[in-house]
Amino acid sequence: YIIIYMTSDEKHKKNIRFVALKIWELLFIKKNKLSDIFRNDKSFNSLNSKDRSFIYFLIHLALRNHNQIKFFLKKFIKKQVSKNLYFLDGILLLGTAEIIWSRTPHYAVLNSYVDLSKILCGVKYSGFINAVLQNIVRQKDNLSSSNWDIKNNYPKWMLNSWEKQYGKIKTTKMLKVLNKEPYLDIICSKKMNIEMKNNLIKFLDGHEIHPNVIRSNYKGKINDILYFNKGIWWVQDLSSYLHIEYLLKFLKKINKNNEFLKISDICAAPGGKTFQLLDNGYEIVSNDINKKRLNIMSDNLKRLNFKSKLISVDGRTYKFPEEQDIIIIDAPCSSTGTIRKNPDILIRNNIIDLTKLQRIQQELLKNAASNIKVGGYLMYIVCSLEKEEGEDIVNKFLETNTNFQILNLNQYIQDLKTTLKLNTMGYLKFLPIDFKALQNDHLNGNNGFFSAIIERKF
Repeated sequence: YIIIYMTSDEKHKKNIRFVALKIWELLFIKKNKLSDIFRNDKSFNSLNSKDRSFIYFLIHLALRNHNQIKFFLKKFIKKQVSKNLYFLDGILLLGTAEIIWSRTPHYAVLNSYVDLSKILCGVKYSGFINAVLQNIVRQKDNLSSSNWDIKNNYPKWMLNSWEKQYGKIKTTKMLKVLNKEPYLDIICSKKMNIEMKNNLIKFLDGHEIHPNVIRSNYKGKINDILYFNKGIWWVQDLSSYLHIEYLLKFLKKINKNNEFLKISDICAAPGGKTFQLLDNGYEIVSNDINKKRLNIMSDNLKRLNFKSKLISVDGRTYKFPEEQDIIIIDAPCSSTGTIRKNPDILIRNNIIDLTKLQRIQQELLKNAASNIKVGGYLMYIVCSLEKEEGEDIVNKFLETNTNFQILNLNQYIQDLKTTLKLNTMGYLKFLPIDFKALQNDHLNGNNGFFSAIIERKF
């Protein structure tokens, strides 16, 4: 008999790995989104910053390398693991990820997962877990140095789409960026003074990558960030921020007399676009069909001391009380531009229904068009890298709505002084490789976004 004594630290790590496995259950069995789990799970949010960072790192690591881990495990598992033993699958995946890509001592990883397998799967499976993970430890050097193509971690339909649209070289570069750990972007309100901004940069150990945009590796709780209760910053990715900055530059040119504009954001939550417009003095009506997300947005509006009318209706059918000057449509999409932050997309997009998403996007544009003034503007946005959800949707809309035209506004892009570029048709696209300005390469890159501003002519 071998008696294993666990230190208090090892017991603590076992408990942390148990929380990670519960998150894995919510992902794979209950099909929850990773971002929603991290925001709502009480077990995760009750942990200290260090433990949260460990789980965040481990889950992202296992998701980004999911197919590779499965490939490794096939070498040591001859029979298929029963789908009913989903914790067993989670233990194998997380344990393998931790052994190969983390610096945790192997004995600590083995002890924790073998012990957890007894609790979650039954004693008879603990020997199986021990044997497989022991083999992973023995073969670690061979496995980690194996000639694995990062492309194999991505759905084939997605790769084919990107290579066709962007070419193989650019696609490979994008994959390398998307495979990095995510960063955190904080947007500073105009209410923040320079001293406060400098204090915030120091607190986050971050960089001001664009005027009023701070990027960092911060992994702690959002409400622990400096000045949280003062309501002078919010979380929003640089890519999303720049697309609305582009709109704001345009609005200032066409609205020189500061006339009141009727503006609606019909897919508003979690709220970044609305916050930007409010911070620049515009009034806006914000809608989201998801009431839970709208409630979170409402809480953020209160924290930021912003006032905006919130409604929860279906943007595909809603009849506005009066015609609007500007309607922003940040449409539901495959979200492939956000894989770096949301790697669970990689395990969902094998079965994603692009046709269904395209239908929703078309319906949102069609209804918005019926509620816009002559001389008004639609701004269509998706956080997708797929042409089918960006250019194709806008082109199809323009084919059937000849009273609308896309605007090619290069002068406003130049005002932003960024790497953003309009193509010849007037579409604005920000790829994951389009931001590279820092010496710390880990903090380079960005989410992928597409947008177009469309004017109603008559």
